[in-house]
Amino acid sequence: MIYLFFIFLISPLIAQDDLLDILDEDSDKSVFVESSFKGTRVVNAQSLEIPRPKILQFMIQHRFGSIENGSYDLFGMDYATIRFDFQYGLTERLSFGVGRSSLDKIYDVFLKTKLLRQTSGSKSFPFSILFYSDIGVDTKRKTENDPAVKDNYLNRLLFVNQLIIGRKFSRNLSLEILPTLIHRNLTPTKDDDHDLASIGIAGRYKLSNRISVNADYFTPLGDRNNDYKNSIAIGVDYETGGHVFQVMIANAQGPYEYTFIENASGDFSTGTLYLGFNISRAFTLASDNEKLW
Repeated sequence: MIYLFFIFLISPLIAQDDLLDILDEDSDKSVFVESSFKGTRVVNAQSLEIPRPKILQFMIQHRFGSIENGSYDLFGMDYATIRFDFQYGLTERLSFGVGRSSLDKIYDVFLKTKLLRQTSGSKSFPFSILFYSDIGVDTKRKTENDPAVKDNYLNRLLFVNQLIIGRKFSRNLSLEILPTLIHRNLTPTKDDDHDLASIGIAGRYKLSNRISVNADYFTPLGDRNNDYKNSIAIGVDYETGGHVFQVMIANAQGPYEYTFIENASGDFSTGTLYLGFNISRAFTLASDNEKLW
């Protein structure tokens, strides 16, 4: 499985130049469509954006506890989980990053690349396609209740592979679909599947140059146990300078792909929902004087 994963990871990088040659021909007559979303996340879901070349993005994803207890614990603010990551733009089409989530103590490395880009003009292409791949490791301490974990490091690995297919329909509206495959090396029981397929939809509607309303939703492909909840998140983006601030409410507390796609536990009907925010800051790692770099 690991070897297949790396083949899948590398192949888009080899193929992307061939695919984009179709669009790059006569490029003076076509224009890439930019800024489909404000940031690299829609709410929880990945967006069509990556950092520009030589830009380092630092993102904090903060999720509070459930709001169900109301003012007793200040709508969940007495409890929180956090994820942060660094993502660097290598080229116009490729970025990579590292992250860490407090929930399940997951460390991860990831790659995000643009395979095809939406263009307008005489040689227009109707949508963008990106590939996102992530390897995570669950570093929670072993307990007597987890005998299967033992000391095998490979049991702790998680793999996320996702296509992000989207289109900016107008200045205000962008939509995408996200076919996703998550592989976990260790399952709760021998009857559980190692491979979990799902599909997501996500979108943004701009209210002004700085403010937009965003949402994303994931549903499984295939069977899950009776406790499974479809993931849903709704948020608002606000851009100011080099920051993008997102505030949201979701039915999953974890902002890592495996935790919100496969382990959403909240329900809008019972009020077991989670407030949170994402904040990102971009740092330019470039200089007008190229001799300095």
